[in-house]
Amino acid sequence: MKFLAGYFRRRLVLSSYDAVQVASARMALQEGGVKFWVSQHVDDMLPRALNGQLLPFLTRAATEYSIYVDKDDVELAEYLINGGRL
Repeated sequence: MKFLAGYFRRRLVLSSYDAVQVASARMALQEGGVKFWVSQHVDDMLPRALNGQLLPFLTRAATEYSIYVDKDDVELAEYLINGGRL
């Protein structure tokens, strides 16, 4: 049950569909020494139909990135993501 303790200490500090924004937030957190977790969720749409025939591929709608930090580091993480320096 010890592994669940870390999960419940996580807090969301950034959720974005922009990979460039996520990359800059990751760099800021790394430079600030803040431990973080990144998860991504890809929304796949159902296969599309064209003239009554089903196309054999899925259409990628978007990828959502979420960055989590420990609940004790939320304020520091938000400060660093918003352009703050140590």
